[in-house]
Amino acid sequence: MKQRILNHVSFLVILSVLLTFVAASTVMYSKFSTYMKEGVRDEAQYIRVGMEEVGEEFLSDKVGRLTGSRVTLTDRDGNVLYDSEADPKELSNHSDRPEFIQAMEEGEGEKVRFSETLSEQTFYYAVRLENGEILRVARTTESVFLTLMSSFTLLGVLMVAILLLEFFLVQKQTRDLIAPINELDLEHPLKNVCYEELRPLLVRVDQQNQQIAAQVEELKSAETMRREFSANVSHELKTPLMSISGYAELMMNGMVRPENVPDFSGRIYHEASRLSSLVADIIQLSRLDEKSSDMPFEAVDLFELAEDITGHLSQAAEKKGISLKLEGNSVSVRGVRQVLYEMFYNVADNAVKYTQEDGSVKIFVGKSEGHAVYCVEDNGIGIPKEEQGRIFERFYRVDKSHSRQTGGTGLGLSIVKHGAALHHAQISLNSEPGKGTRIELKF
Repeated sequence: MKQRILNHVSFLVILSVLLTFVAASTVMYSKFSTYMKEGVRDEAQYIRVGMEEVGEEFLSDKVGRLTGSRVTLTDRDGNVLYDSEADPKELSNHSDRPEFIQAMEEGEGEKVRFSETLSEQTFYYAVRLENGEILRVARTTESVFLTLMSSFTLLGVLMVAILLLEFFLVQKQTRDLIAPINELDLEHPLKNVCYEELRPLLVRVDQQNQQIAAQVEELKSAETMRREFSANVSHELKTPLMSISGYAELMMNGMVRPENVPDFSGRIYHEASRLSSLVADIIQLSRLDEKSSDMPFEAVDLFELAEDITGHLSQAAEKKGISLKLEGNSVSVRGVRQVLYEMFYNVADNAVKYTQEDGSVKIFVGKSEGHAVYCVEDNGIGIPKEEQGRIFERFYRVDKSHSRQTGGTGLGLSIVKHGAALHHAQISLNSEPGKGTRIELKF
């Protein structure tokens, strides 16, 4: 940054000095040229008056020595009669000179002629005398280009001095400019905005800080959930495995009476089924966590799924004397059939499990406010207000005392939550202890 500022300022200084020098020199040269021409005209008029009063004797060697201008006198035919710098006999006829012709016609004439070889310019002013002779006064000066070139040494010295001064000033100014930036608190960038031009950048830095902080919190939360999940999985897997191992060991060692073998076999089967369901739910959750792109999305009829689920749960509902009803009509959404089935089944299964005998469970499929809806409502045990925010966590059970009896894995509603996220569905929960629960999935 410091080097870029130095380069830019140096370029501007050099450009400014050059342009100022050229402009000032051009103006000064123009003024000088104007004054020089006026001087030559006045000088010619003085000599004319002197000659008309005194005669040609006025032109003498003194005149040539007293003025820096070249004085020339010609007759009407352009023959040189006098020249202050050369022998008249050696000079050619001047009748073809523009200033001579103009003076003969108008009484006075002037012309500027340039010499590219000598980089000089000469101003000629001619005036016609009373006797018809032509008096010409000329003065030679440097051209504007030569004048500029002759001043380059001074310009170079001046530019070096300015650049040296500019170097030290830029160094100091850059340090003063950068110091507040180096002192910025990037953890809290908006507390002290030193330059308003930096505010948009600092706002973005602050936003990124907030995003990073949020991501860190998410990572910490995810790590905590991972550890809890690992511990819960270990515990949930260990329990049925220990039961299966214990029952099998008793049977292997002949410690079970023949009449009790069917009971022990049933317990082993029950625990094995529970273990199988738990593993299946864990695998399904892992797939949903990864949001695997190979999941086949297709048009799925939700009412058709609900009919299938009602058929599977009807036997369990009948055992408890629960009235299980399906209402609504056919409605389709684009989704993963297997995931949708598991989501709907888990919600309905929980309603049957946590509804007391002779209760009722209603399933509704249809449209509400232009959205496809799957809703399950029961008059079961309900969920306390303080527990409702956690029921979708993995392995979280509201009724911990009956968790084994219900046979659930504790992952059903977690699958519902992840499945809803996969299908961009909204979950709404209304529940009151002792009165029942209503869960709605809106697509």
